[in-house]
Amino acid sequence: MKRKEEAAKDRCCSSLEPIHLDLKLTRLPAKFLMKTHQKKLLCRVESGTAIKREDDQKEKLDPIPFDVEVEILTRLPAKSLMKFQCVSKMWSFIIRSQRFVDSYYALSSKRSRFTVTFSNGLFAEDDARRLFIFSSSYEEEKSSSLVAKLDITIPFVTMAYRSKCPSIHGFVSCCNGLQFIVCNPSTRQVITLPIKGPRASLGYDPVGEQFKVLNLVSSPDMYLGFLVHEVITLGGGGEESRNQVTTAPYYPVTKGLYINGSIYHGAWAPRLRMDPVIVCFDVRYESLSFIKAPRLVVVPERESILIDYKGKLASIAINPYAPFQIFDLWILEDVNKHDWSKQTFELPFSLVNMTSPGTNKAGEIIFAPKTLPPTVQPFFIFYYNVETKDLRRVCLHGIADDKEFWRRYGLGHNMCVSISPEHVESIASL
Repeated sequence: MKRKEEAAKDRCCSSLEPIHLDLKLTRLPAKFLMKTHQKKLLCRVESGTAIKREDDQKEKLDPIPFDVEVEILTRLPAKSLMKFQCVSKMWSFIIRSQRFVDSYYALSSKRSRFTVTFSNGLFAEDDARRLFIFSSSYEEEKSSSLVAKLDITIPFVTMAYRSKCPSIHGFVSCCNGLQFIVCNPSTRQVITLPIKGPRASLGYDPVGEQFKVLNLVSSPDMYLGFLVHEVITLGGGGEESRNQVTTAPYYPVTKGLYINGSIYHGAWAPRLRMDPVIVCFDVRYESLSFIKAPRLVVVPERESILIDYKGKLASIAINPYAPFQIFDLWILEDVNKHDWSKQTFELPFSLVNMTSPGTNKAGEIIFAPKTLPPTVQPFFIFYYNVETKDLRRVCLHGIADDKEFWRRYGLGHNMCVSISPEHVESIASL
C-alpha cells in the first residue's frame, strides 16, 4: 500500500512543469549606499571636478583685446565710468588717462544736447538755496519732446537776475556773488573760486588745454583811466594761478560769451552810452582787444543777446517795447576788419518772456524762457529755422514739472533759467 502511494506522488510531481523566474537586479548609485560622511566627501569631489571643468572652459576662451575693451568703455555713460574705476586697477588707469579722456570727449561731441540750470528763487534762505543742473537727452531731428535728468544739485548757490551758466568743454560755470563756481555735471566735481568782482566768465584754451576765468576787478562806474582784470588759470589737482591784465576803460553791457578760444561781451567805450564795442579776450595769450560794433548791436534801448552762430559771434537785437516777433540777426563776418552783416526775421507768432541761448548743431536758433513758470507746468523751448522760416515747439520733460520737486526744494517765483546748447559730456577733472 505504501508503494502505491509513493508511485502516485511521483506521477503527480512529474506532471507539473517547472516555473522559470526572471530575476532582474537593479544596481543603485553608490551614493545611496554610502554613509553620511561618505556622501559629503563625494559631493566635494564632484563639486571640485565641476569647477575644474569650468576653469578649463575659461582658459579656452580668448581674452577681449585691449583696443576693443577701450572702445567699449568710451561708449558708456560718464557716471558709469566713474563707478567702473573701482572694478580694477587697469580700468582705473584707462579711464583716468588723458588719451581716454580726449577720446571720450571727441566721441561725445558728435551728438548734441544742452544743459538747463536754475536755482530755487532769489529770496530763498541761505541754507535752503540750491542750484540745479539738468542735462537733456540727445536731440533727434524734428523731435517734439526731450527728456531732461537732474545731474547735480549744488547747495548754498543761487542765480542772480539774467545770469548765465554756460557749458564750456564739458564744464558749467556760474557767478555766486564774489564766488565763481565751476563744476563738471558728469563727474560731479565742484570747484569754488574767490573772485574780486561780480563779473567773471569761463574760457578754454584749446591749444594749452587749460581753463581760465576772466574777472573784471575794477568798477566801470569809477571812470578810471584803465580797468584791471584778473585771469585765473585752473590747473590739475585744483591748483590755480592768478595774473592781472589792464586795458583801456569800457562799460560792460552784456554777459560774457565763449567762442573758439575767445570770450566776447558787449560794451561801450570809453564811457557809458558812448561808442558800442565788443570786448574780445584771447584766452591763450591773455590779451584784450576791441571790435567796433554797429549801434543797433549794443544800445540801451534794445536788448542785445550775444550768441554763437555757426562758430561766429552774432547778436540778436530785439525791441523791448514791442512784442518779441521781429528781430535782427547781426553776424560778425570778419574779426580783423570789424565787418558785420544783418538779417531781419519775423516769427510766425510772438514770444513772451523769451531769450536766445544760441543754436543747435543744425543751425536752428533756440528761444527759451528766461524764468521757470510760477506753477507746475510743462517747460517748452522753440527752434527757428532761418532757411525755411519754420518755428517748432519742443517740450522738455523733467524740468521741475512735478509737485514733489517743488515741495522738496521750496521752489517759488522769479526762478531764473539759463540754457546752454551743445553741451558735451566730459570725464575730465580740474
